[in-house]
Amino acid sequence: MASVLRAAGRGAGAVTAATCTCAAGLYVADRDAFDTAQRFRRTAALSAWMLADYSWHLRLHPPDSTTREDALEDCHRRNAPLLRNLCFQNGGIYIKIGQLLGIMDNLLPKAYVEELQACFDACPRSTSADVERVILEDLGKRPLELFETFEQEPVASASLAQVHRATLPGGKQLAVKVQHRPLLRLARTEMAGIDLVLRCVRLIEPRFGFQWLAEEVRESLPKELDFRLEAQNAARCRKVMAAAGLSSAVVVPETHAPLSSTRVLVMDFEEGQSLASNAAAMRAEGVQPHSVVRRFSEAYAEMAFGEGFLHCDPHPGNVLWRRSQDAPGGFQLVLLDHGLYREIPRDLRLAYCELWRAIALGDGDAAVMATRKLGVRSTWLAEKIAAERASGGEGHLASGEGAPTNEDAEVLAGKMLTSMLSGRSFRAVADGRGGLMRFDRDFRGKSADDDRAEIGGYVVGYFNGILDVLDTLPRAMILLLKANDCLRATASRLDVPTSVPLAVSCSACCRALRRAGDKWQWSTWWLSVRCWLFLRLEGSMWSRLL
Repeated sequence: MASVLRAAGRGAGAVTAATCTCAAGLYVADRDAFDTAQRFRRTAALSAWMLADYSWHLRLHPPDSTTREDALEDCHRRNAPLLRNLCFQNGGIYIKIGQLLGIMDNLLPKAYVEELQACFDACPRSTSADVERVILEDLGKRPLELFETFEQEPVASASLAQVHRATLPGGKQLAVKVQHRPLLRLARTEMAGIDLVLRCVRLIEPRFGFQWLAEEVRESLPKELDFRLEAQNAARCRKVMAAAGLSSAVVVPETHAPLSSTRVLVMDFEEGQSLASNAAAMRAEGVQPHSVVRRFSEAYAEMAFGEGFLHCDPHPGNVLWRRSQDAPGGFQLVLLDHGLYREIPRDLRLAYCELWRAIALGDGDAAVMATRKLGVRSTWLAEKIAAERASGGEGHLASGEGAPTNEDAEVLAGKMLTSMLSGRSFRAVADGRGGLMRFDRDFRGKSADDDRAEIGGYVVGYFNGILDVLDTLPRAMILLLKANDCLRATASRLDVPTSVPLAVSCSACCRALRRAGDKWQWSTWWLSVRCWLFLRLEGSMWSRLL
């Protein structure tokens, strides 16, 4: 215990001292670089504090202690606000990371998810002078030399950019997205600092498994900071929606290349309300929340399962809804922020489809087989099994006779991933009663809170195993999990059963498997019919009779 605290203290002290020494010179030479050093210092200090806090209290409450779960929850409640405050203080990329973690409600402890969701409302704002400077540097003219009107007050602000309303001489309404000025220049340095802190913490405590987060942000951030790529992504997304027959239901704003650059993106201004609005606001406009969730899910399912071209930042602030008499169902969705997409390789996409089909059919063996194709494994779980068997009991993980094997760990890692994806315990997924696409009232009506309660034991007891599983996944799978969590969270927020996005995903995966020449044609076809019936009946008056 004392050795862990001394190691954490030495690591934090060394990093802080080095940072402060460098910062003194940087303040004079470059204020932006100085601010970066300060953010790094705050991150290193909090990392050391959290590591020491968890290590101290969990050593006082060993794994077999009846008080361990309460002690762990106390640690979460104590440290989650500190992490939220760090994101607020550091801003920029840190807000982006907070948003990424804030929607992973089936992967992270509830205290962290609740605190980090505040990052969606805490985005920084650039000054008018900085906005004008970016536009002048990139386009060679000031805003009022390019546009008839340009509103100084942004209509929206995000972690990496903010949006201003403008008009062309003919009166056309535009949205001008302007990147926060220092981000492009300092992004690589900031990510190097975050990566260094995570690596230092992992050297002190090898079980700390958030390195995947730094790797994902390091890979995705340069793409998000190049608005020319965003324009290309938007054009391709528009084609995907058209090919799926959703062009009149899902709008992707048109971009204006001559007025755009790396840090400035000009697009049509699209009216609408954020998907973060409540169900009552939708019903007041004559729009059914069930239909909104279904369409949102259909758009993402087509990208993930059909085209393998996934929008990777699906939080509610990036989706608008609005009344439209000419659109199917009398409303449209508007997809915003196309800065980050990921190509899903065909083999990975089909294995992911097979996993969804197994979840829907309630086939636990097929689900584990699919997770093996995805490369899911966990060294931590293998060690945990070995420790439990060596202690003379089977514990929670060890089962059966004989020595632990890698196969045991692969099976358990696969079950964990299945639970993360479905939001249900593996027992519920593979209970032999027809899978998740069934109509019994008790199962269908379960809320997202009930779902999380079922797998809460996994998060509390095997948090290191979950992080280890995430470390083994292809990076594209992390983004698929993120999109899946967002769909489920949106459904819960709008009081729509989480089975709706699940049914849409299963229907889309069946189409993808049939196109790939799936050998289970009959069962896949029958599952498609069940999903269609489920979506037709769910939310209608007939569902009350089931």
